[in-house]
Amino acid sequence: MCTFASVLKHVVHISFTLFISVGTFAQANDNCNAATVICANQPQFSTNASATVDACVGCSDGASAAGNFCFDLNNTVWFSFQTNDVGGDVDVVISNLNCDNSIGFSQALDAVIKDAPTPCDESSYSAVSNCVSAESNALNLSATGLTPNTTYYVLVDGDLSGAATNAASCGFDIVISGGGVEIDIEAGDGGAIFIGESFSLAGSGPSNAVWSPPSSLSSADTPETIATPDATTTYFYTTQTTNGCVYQDGVTVVVETELYVTNTITPNDDGYNDFWEIGSIESRYPASKITVFDRWGQVVFKVIGYTSEKRWNGTFKGKDLPSGVYYYVIDLNTSSKEDVFTGYVTIIR
Repeated sequence: MCTFASVLKHVVHISFTLFISVGTFAQANDNCNAATVICANQPQFSTNASATVDACVGCSDGASAAGNFCFDLNNTVWFSFQTNDVGGDVDVVISNLNCDNSIGFSQALDAVIKDAPTPCDESSYSAVSNCVSAESNALNLSATGLTPNTTYYVLVDGDLSGAATNAASCGFDIVISGGGVEIDIEAGDGGAIFIGESFSLAGSGPSNAVWSPPSSLSSADTPETIATPDATTTYFYTTQTTNGCVYQDGVTVVVETELYVTNTITPNDDGYNDFWEIGSIESRYPASKITVFDRWGQVVFKVIGYTSEKRWNGTFKGKDLPSGVYYYVIDLNTSSKEDVFTGYVTIIR
């Protein structure tokens, strides 16, 4: 399974906590109506530092400070996610807690996953996961058997218990995963072509997935399409869910130039130009026959199949050949006289 996170394989993460007074900053996702969307396997940073509580009958938070929850509401932030066409199990991990450690502040967060059949109506809420509270360590929420194509909510709240006089105010990472939310999308295998040739792409995934860039494709909105790029191109097969989550996988079509033969080698083991390079011949003409002659017509190199392991390095029978001009014959072994090339290559020592 590939997701947006699999095309982006490494994420460098820096966590920080921003503490701003409630009077100067309104937390964007401190109620159900403004819940932040979380997407499968796409971690994001958040904070409950400036969240508020709106306790009222039928409102987004609850009818009281306790609300229809498993913990008291203090500074709750809301997240939403949408299950896929199959539904099932999900896991939410809240980690890398970075809390305000001023005197009197709690260091623990509370969390739960809620179903809201009537969106943002507190009277319809019900817990569908375990209810957890943790300090410093990760909070792990698990919900099983969730309904397909349904919006659920994750609530994260600052705990206020024990000797603490202020609810925890923390920055944290949140990520969701599991078969109930993950989207399978594959762009298929890439390959190599020459300019003017075409390559068949075969994607798989949701029916609304599209290819990009579309300019060199026969069709951008069908799983199978024909690519005819003028240069090496990475194509992305992408789907977007109704709640805005984007998932994609990429595939590269390499456009090779016609047969290119270098005319000089400098075999001094400096890692540059030490071998005679014949571009594209290994993949394009695996049965090619290569022969090199010295100025007197003696064969100094001969091979069938010019691979990276068989490249000529300017030697004959294990000994260095002198600087000079050598004559070559490249037979692509295609049964066509037009596919026999001759020329000169110079050794410089």
